[in-house]
Amino acid sequence: MLMSSIAHAEKIRIIFHPSSGRGRGMRRAQQLAQELGALGLEHELVDTSVTSVEQVGDQLRGSRIIIIIGGDGLIHHCIQHVAGTAIPVGVVPAGSGNDFWRMTGDSKADDSLAKMIAFCRQPGATTPIDLLELRFDQAGGSPRYALGAVSWGFEATVNAKANALPRQLGALRYIAGLVLCIPQLRGWHSEVKANGMEFSGSVLAASLANIKSLGGGIKLFPRAEITDGTAELAIIRGPRILRVLPYLPRILTGAPHPWKVSAHLAQARVETTRSSYADGECVGEGSFDLSVIPAGIQLIS
Repeated sequence: MLMSSIAHAEKIRIIFHPSSGRGRGMRRAQQLAQELGALGLEHELVDTSVTSVEQVGDQLRGSRIIIIIGGDGLIHHCIQHVAGTAIPVGVVPAGSGNDFWRMTGDSKADDSLAKMIAFCRQPGATTPIDLLELRFDQAGGSPRYALGAVSWGFEATVNAKANALPRQLGALRYIAGLVLCIPQLRGWHSEVKANGMEFSGSVLAASLANIKSLGGGIKLFPRAEITDGTAELAIIRGPRILRVLPYLPRILTGAPHPWKVSAHLAQARVETTRSSYADGECVGEGSFDLSVIPAGIQLIS
């Protein structure tokens, strides 16, 4: 299917990468485009293997509707350009983890496709959902946005390892990354300051999450919501992994255990020397401020 040029505003734009989900991204994008064409709705396919999201940022902000067919990483790059706008954003899963999509309540990709077609045919109300706004000191305070979780602890290390593994492993990349990283895990100092709480000490893992799961459904943050105006803080404290390792099953289900520090925060100051990952992408180095932005994205739901 030919990709038309991005020249006109007020189009429905379908964003995808042909290799997402071992080709499922392209197939679902083409299926959606065919359905919209049959309804006589003006639309455009944006193949991010040809034109990056960054290159079409201005055009995305001029869209009538944006539908992202892919995983958390593609969603992450798209929201940088539509954060705070009234543009309806829809998600159809075609990634390896799809952890944000799991928050939409759909159980199958076909359900999401049907929802997108119905909304494009007759737009209705959207669900305003929260964004995580990150401002890294080293970036001069310019904002970066995330929909899922920002991790500067063990999860960030696992994310980096998982991203280096073959994409053919799918969601198993996170589990494989976890196993490979455990032997090298050591505690380091971090601080989190917010209204009503303060933590300072050695951590093994640390995240602020807007979603319940990482790694394709591992529910590390069971109380996280995308509409409550807060992010769930989950810290695994301690200097050595051997003491914490017996609690790994509880850690992977988000259950309470003696080494867990948990809170819900609307804003936080994070002091760290580590890299941070959000939505599976490396987003910054060192200390940062986090703010939860209510109604930052208008989700087709």
